[in-house]
Amino acid sequence: MRYSKQREAVYNVVCGTERHPDASYVYAEVKKVIPNISLGTVYRNLAELVQLGLIRKLGVEGSVERYDATVSPHAHFVCTNCGKVSDLSVADITVTHNVQCVTRTEITFYGKCQNCRTN
Repeated sequence: MRYSKQREAVYNVVCGTERHPDASYVYAEVKKVIPNISLGTVYRNLAELVQLGLIRKLGVEGSVERYDATVSPHAHFVCTNCGKVSDLSVADITVTHNVQCVTRTEITFYGKCQNCRTN
């Protein structure tokens, strides 16, 4: 795949935040660097980065698709109050299954984050 300034900018935005951004956030941030970029170009580049395995696409219940630069195995916690998405280690999770040829898993926990519980 050829080098693309737009793809690099999209990748840098996703990698530069821990907030698990959606496409509109990525678009707004990239637009600061490349003012004439279109939302369609951002979506296309996000899809290419996912296909290349450089970022992950997250399906968050009740929300738009989000993106994650951490591609190593991990789970997510979604606050049902404020919508914040956080990474969780899967080291303490044990799953027993008898399904053959599992190529990918996604584990998402939903609840209230510490900040929302105390406020």
